[in-house]
Amino acid sequence: MIPGSEEWLAERRLGVTSTDIPAILGVSPWTSEGDVARAKAGQEVEVDEETARRFRVGRALEAVIRAEDEVEHGIKLRRVHRFIVDPDRPLLRTSLDFERVGERVIVEAKSSASRDWDAGLPEYVEAQVRWQMGVARYTRAHVAALRFGQTLLCFDVEHDSATFEQLVVIAEDFWRRFEAGGPFTETTASARRAWPTDDGSVEYADTETEEAIEDLIQTRARLALDKAREEALKAAIQTRMGPASRLLYRGGAITWRRTKEITETDWKSLANDALVELADPITTEGLIVKHTTFQPGVRRFVVREDAAGKETE
Repeated sequence: MIPGSEEWLAERRLGVTSTDIPAILGVSPWTSEGDVARAKAGQEVEVDEETARRFRVGRALEAVIRAEDEVEHGIKLRRVHRFIVDPDRPLLRTSLDFERVGERVIVEAKSSASRDWDAGLPEYVEAQVRWQMGVARYTRAHVAALRFGQTLLCFDVEHDSATFEQLVVIAEDFWRRFEAGGPFTETTASARRAWPTDDGSVEYADTETEEAIEDLIQTRARLALDKAREEALKAAIQTRMGPASRLLYRGGAITWRRTKEITETDWKSLANDALVELADPITTEGLIVKHTTFQPGVRRFVVREDAAGKETE
């Protein structure tokens, strides 16, 4: 089955896959439970150009990662074209990148410039390969990650049936909620993707939402106090430093140095003056149209504590 084909997408919508699990667990940096539920319902999930480019580059680099991993470990890899469904629990589904020839070992190829890998295998990748091993009945997974286009990091993960069964319980709970129409956990980013525009209607807060609003207001108040405290402490330290560039303390050092001077051109002002110098209304209008872009409005999330109170975003 070709990844990305209509058949492949249709099969993915019938159950929980390895790429769904990190979002359902709440550890995915990119998607939420709500995103997964909308995809399962066949709703088109908006993908920005940066994310689409990341997907394209990631797919293109899989061949490079495969070749480098073969050199690194001396074991041939083969592409896996199967779409795997657990024979006993068809809700559980997955697809794989590669497997080692002659071994029951999954090979997951990743490419990233994220700092998520600095401390080792990220939790969202571990969740993904643990799901793959459990569904596909493999005993080990090998993750080959190409970082910054030049460094290959490798991690081996052993299958643990108890951990996998816990993942299954979480996935089954998600599916029950999906069939019931929710609720699902959202992030601010996924909420913006799901409801990019408003319809002018009015909703009334229920008890749970009232509590969330009160908690939000109190949290913002605490953050404001913390910010004020931060500024006061910073000012005290800067006062002690005076003109000094460096302050030593038991745990390390603080630097307070002036950056290099930067020369910048105000291109907007330059363009306006150039248009005036042209003194040709037709040419001027044409240039303005050529360099004018349309930016759609965005939804502002504003909290008002009372009718006359100030707005906070």
